[in-house]
Amino acid sequence: MPQPIDVGSILGGRYKVTGRILASAEDDVILDGLDQVLNRPVSILVSAVENSANLTQSSREVAIGTRASNVSILDLGVQDNSTYLIAARTTPADLLDLVVPTEPPEDVYQEPFFTDTLSTEIFGKARDTAPAGGAYVYDDNSPVPPSAAVPNVSKERVQPAPAQPKASRPPRTAAVRSTPIPAAAVVPPLAAAAPAAAAPVAPAEAKVTLWDEDDYGFINEDHDDNYTDSRRPGTFPAELRGAGNHYAEPELLDDEDDEENAPRTGGRLLTGAIVAVLLIGALVFAFQHIGTLFDGSSNQAGDTTTAATTADPTQEKTSEAPAEPAPVAPVTSNITDITAYAAGVQNYSEAYYPRLADAFDGNKATYWPTVEFSNADFANLTDGINLVVELAEESTISSVTINQLAGTGGQFNILTNSKPEVAGATKIGGGSFSSPDFTLTAAPGVKAKYVIISFTELPKLQPFNTYPYGLKITEISVK
Repeated sequence: MPQPIDVGSILGGRYKVTGRILASAEDDVILDGLDQVLNRPVSILVSAVENSANLTQSSREVAIGTRASNVSILDLGVQDNSTYLIAARTTPADLLDLVVPTEPPEDVYQEPFFTDTLSTEIFGKARDTAPAGGAYVYDDNSPVPPSAAVPNVSKERVQPAPAQPKASRPPRTAAVRSTPIPAAAVVPPLAAAAPAAAAPVAPAEAKVTLWDEDDYGFINEDHDDNYTDSRRPGTFPAELRGAGNHYAEPELLDDEDDEENAPRTGGRLLTGAIVAVLLIGALVFAFQHIGTLFDGSSNQAGDTTTAATTADPTQEKTSEAPAEPAPVAPVTSNITDITAYAAGVQNYSEAYYPRLADAFDGNKATYWPTVEFSNADFANLTDGINLVVELAEESTISSVTINQLAGTGGQFNILTNSKPEVAGATKIGGGSFSSPDFTLTAAPGVKAKYVIISFTELPKLQPFNTYPYGLKITEISVK
């Protein structure tokens, strides 16, 4: 039964079918294609009608990562009731694996909904089906058995330790001065209420030095009327009793007499003097050089005028350099194959001569192929394949671009000549295929009528029909 999708079809508005690779026993077809938007080769799998659901399911599993596969999926669609898969270049075996459905898993263990009691199962006890109310668990993660009573920690309060009394100055009274304070009197009442079981503390020797009467300079007359002191108001010194409320104001010092606190202006004066000297020197220097500048400019102007008047009139006219001709943009008029095969060997390129026009038609969806060879050295049939790009006229060449399909590796040289021959041609560069496009930038000033591309080693094709080496040139452009 012929497939509705075949060579020349356009899938998804961008993928063009360029070749047929193989068909399986179940009518699954693998095709060779080209992504016309990104200009890259792709592999296409068109499944049979009964395998369409399997292909769709497998593609989704590969896309989300649930199925392992070497296929890099680019697109999936349906056209003419056929499901097709667009993938990066890969082997037919990997593509055909996608039409085989994934076997459903058997006896997959389902995790229970409630998993908070997983630890009980780990330690040998069956997992609870529902959470059970347990006892309070402290912050140290040590569980309390249900039978244990939980203390009411909210009502317990820890009594703070009594604060130690601070040493303070005793009141300034005669009773304090005359009566020493025993050591037991300084014990706070809270400490006296300590449990009787505690060991009694031996009274320590007082470390406070009591003031005597001479340290105060005053006395409370309400408590001791017999106390007398020469420093009391009644015994004020006689030489000072006659002094009234008048007192001599302190003599103020003038700023001139206070040399120690007077502002120091000597440094400021010195700084100002230095700045003034520098400014004067700068002005003198500027005036001298400005005068020299004007004198030199006037002398220079006079010398120029004299030189202009004494110049030879015949030397005023200078010869102008000849203008270079404008570069000519290259226009490809034809491409021919001048490959020389060994004596007695059939010219295998004759069958593809009509398709050489596809190599410069401006459409990368068409290409010029060669026959497939068994090795990269042209199977000893020739030394190389030579294509001659003929330009409309001798032109300035800045770059040469080669677009190819499905080939990696190989080796080629790019030559220029005034005639369509390899003999006597000049090499301007070379390279190898590591991507679909190759561009050589020529050195400045390269001009030629013919551009020759000489392939000395074939690239490897993927995929291929019979042999893995050959050429598929989609476009050759010279700028």
